[in-house]
Amino acid sequence: MKISIITATYNSGVTLEATLQSVACQGALANIEHIIIDSRSSDNTLDIAAQYSHVSKVVSSKDRGIYHAFNLGVQQATGDIIYFLNSDDSLHDSNVIADVLAAFQSDIDFYCGVILFVDSPDRQEYYSPTQQSDPINFKPRHQAFFCRRTLFDKLGPFNECLNIAADTYFMKDAIKRGKGLFTERGIARFSLNGVSSDERNVSLVVAQDAIVDTLLGVNSIYSDMSERLTLQVKNLWNIKNLFLKSMTGSSDFSRLQGLKVGVFGARELSQIYYLLLQQQKIDVTCFIVSAAADDEMLLGKPVVRIEDLASQRPDVVLNCVEGQHEQIVADKIRELNADISVIGWREFCEI
Repeated sequence: MKISIITATYNSGVTLEATLQSVACQGALANIEHIIIDSRSSDNTLDIAAQYSHVSKVVSSKDRGIYHAFNLGVQQATGDIIYFLNSDDSLHDSNVIADVLAAFQSDIDFYCGVILFVDSPDRQEYYSPTQQSDPINFKPRHQAFFCRRTLFDKLGPFNECLNIAADTYFMKDAIKRGKGLFTERGIARFSLNGVSSDERNVSLVVAQDAIVDTLLGVNSIYSDMSERLTLQVKNLWNIKNLFLKSMTGSSDFSRLQGLKVGVFGARELSQIYYLLLQQQKIDVTCFIVSAAADDEMLLGKPVVRIEDLASQRPDVVLNCVEGQHEQIVADKIRELNADISVIGWREFCEI
């Protein structure tokens, strides 16, 4: 079985080498067809691509954007499985392709893992949510998604009218109409410096994600946008109160004194609470996440999955989920660790 990896490039000289190297080091390199679709770069992109012998094809012609480039790549592909790897992203490790091939049984149309988000300026890393953690609102990422070549015959090419969410539409359609495998396997390292991650494009991403779900008749977070906005306003109010209390010295964490505390989450709010607890001399044992952690450390503390939480022996978990799945996470922690208490982060924000 062969996998066609398609990489769209345009003046990608600064980042492309890491992408190509992550493919070149794959243990299953013989099963890879790597196709570069270039939009007539004017830098050294094509020179870099020429240095890697595993690259099967390089097509350089003007395109209408990344999804047009992806469609051109599919037309060039001869592999049984299609995968899209951006020119500023890289495969998670050298065994990714071998593991995917081993898991890609004849009765599935697609394979979906998770990606490691990498914020270079802040040097923060965290994994994308799994389908199991929030099946209703799960948003697949093409850097973690492999599908059979025949799916494009069935579903059609990427819709270029969705200039920032065509991949989301295709993958959600595939999930709705096909059969696949969802795992917690890390597939790629995803740069948060791309177009879809640019804060200036947030409203466009949200709008097109809502269009995708409407077209597919899917109920998700976009079906109750007003409730989501209300929750965001409440979160902002709570966070303002949290900062006010911390700055005025009125924060009361006395109920946690003498206890070992685990903090659920690894993003900004979780780190803020960790630092506040440290100031209060409260013992924080670890950060907890729902997806694979690969024994990473954050602020000097281990990052563990919920399933491995018992190894850290916390007395209580501070749940720092800001979204609607806060209760789901709390219930899962209690289900797997009946002797551990769970406290929501908002309880410390009240004035």
